[in-house]
Amino acid sequence: MTDPELVETGPRPAVHLERTYDHPIERVWRAVTTPEHLAQWFPTEATMDLRPGGRIRFGDLGDGGSEGEVVAVEPPHRLDFLWGDQRFEFRLEPAGAGTRFTLVHHFDDRAGAASFASGWETCMRALSAVLAGAQPPPPGRAVARHEELVSRFGLDRPEVTRDAGGWHVRFERQLTCPAERAWSIFFGGGDAPGAGEAFHPFAAPGEVLGTVVAADTAKTFVFDTAAGEPGTQVRLHLGPGTGHGARLVLEVDGTDESEIGPAIDQWGGGAIAHVAREAAASNG
Repeated sequence: MTDPELVETGPRPAVHLERTYDHPIERVWRAVTTPEHLAQWFPTEATMDLRPGGRIRFGDLGDGGSEGEVVAVEPPHRLDFLWGDQRFEFRLEPAGAGTRFTLVHHFDDRAGAASFASGWETCMRALSAVLAGAQPPPPGRAVARHEELVSRFGLDRPEVTRDAGGWHVRFERQLTCPAERAWSIFFGGGDAPGAGEAFHPFAAPGEVLGTVVAADTAKTFVFDTAAGEPGTQVRLHLGPGTGHGARLVLEVDGTDESEIGPAIDQWGGGAIAHVAREAAASNG
């Protein structure tokens, strides 16, 4: 087994996974293209019209079902298809007496890469059981693996930009818990202060981080930083993410270049890492 890779050399990010199965290529091809087999290991049921331009009907993943399109097909070696705005490539090639199966998933949502990769790892383990004629194991949520891949892919690192107004640090982190749980962790289980109130860190209630500009429970929290704190304003947003949980976006604005490092440490290595760690611990 090889570890998944996050590939960022093309126009879109992609995760790349490879597995070798001890089964002939024709058997693996049937398992990755026919409805009765796809239903056992793929994220959802799928019916494919295996010709270029052919339609694909996916089952219900809470969206009522969706459609895709076959882009290219060369049995039993290649299948490229679209699922919404995402593109998938299946490649099969002989590997001794078995078959090497390569799966490449192209997407725009870079912050979801660890979710996609850990999910496909689970699917490919299920495919191994299907090929052996066995019952696939319960999928689980692969929380620990998700967090490992977040670190390996560098998804816990921020984007830093600059313009005429100063510098901007942006973290986007896929969490493994719902937004309500993440909000509770961020505020130490207590209530968030309201607009115009002082924001005290729960671990040091005697300190003041800033003055609250806006607070919408489990959605948005904005405050202007106090003197001595890095940056001028911090904005936290919680919204929909992948199947693992909510998506956290935290942005810090500032003008003093010397405060960029402290802002990254305080909010990335501090607050966000704490939320992600506690979320994973409670959902592992």
